[in-house]
Amino acid sequence: MNTTQLECFVQVADNLNFRRAADELHLSQPTVSKQVSSLEDELGGALFARNTHEVSLTAFGTSFLPDAREILRMSYTAAERARKRAEGVDLAIGYSDPNDLMRLGPVLDRLRTESPGFHVTLSLGSRDANVGKLAREQLDIALGFGDSSIETAGIAFRPLNTARLSCIVRKDSPLARFDEVGYEEVVGYPQVICLPASIRRRGYKSQGTLPKTDEAHTITCSTTTEAFCLVDAGFGYALVPAIETMPDPNQRVLRWRDGAKATFGAYMREKPMGGFVHRFLEIAEEEYDWPRMVVV
Repeated sequence: MNTTQLECFVQVADNLNFRRAADELHLSQPTVSKQVSSLEDELGGALFARNTHEVSLTAFGTSFLPDAREILRMSYTAAERARKRAEGVDLAIGYSDPNDLMRLGPVLDRLRTESPGFHVTLSLGSRDANVGKLAREQLDIALGFGDSSIETAGIAFRPLNTARLSCIVRKDSPLARFDEVGYEEVVGYPQVICLPASIRRRGYKSQGTLPKTDEAHTITCSTTTEAFCLVDAGFGYALVPAIETMPDPNQRVLRWRDGAKATFGAYMREKPMGGFVHRFLEIAEEEYDWPRMVVV
């Protein structure tokens, strides 16, 4: 039994589809099927009931699934601990947007000054992927925006800053004549969407809080860096959390009048490992006092 067999089994169990599992694992479908079959041979029982239309877990597979997840978790944790010990890493931080790093430098500088020999690794990935790594103890902290829909057991969110939104426009945009805009001013203009999904959900439910542009005039992107690029290219305006704004000579940052806000913070395990997590949060609460640092 090996981790590849277990990863294939767990992915198929989660998706109930061999093709989707193969896509998730970046493997071919025949490879995933072969790994699952070899695991079934070793265990002496069928994990899945298969026919031409659907895949389902057998009672044997359902019984084995929690153990498979736990074996993988222990394997990932052991490998990560060994890597950290080998590299001398004291803190592993995940982030989902390059702009998340804008205020991180002073925090890490203070940690480095306080603890000579302190080492850190930074890992870029989606927020959900980073939360998963936290649960598997591959990260110590994941920076990002709060979202009540995240219900990963053992993961807590520590708010560091709550800020209003800013509207980013190109300087030659008709909107650039305003210092402050809201729903009424931007209706009808093309939009670049990069707000966290949780903010969009709340804003759309409250009519007039966030604009909802038709699909033909909307571009969706993953990071504020991408959004600034698309605004600069003339694809429309972008709403971003004020804490993510960056100076650009070709753009104007306008205050967003309506009530949507974004809470930025750190996801962490409820029982964090290592003393640097607590100290990181103490320093971050001081350094991430962004309302006094951001001018919009």
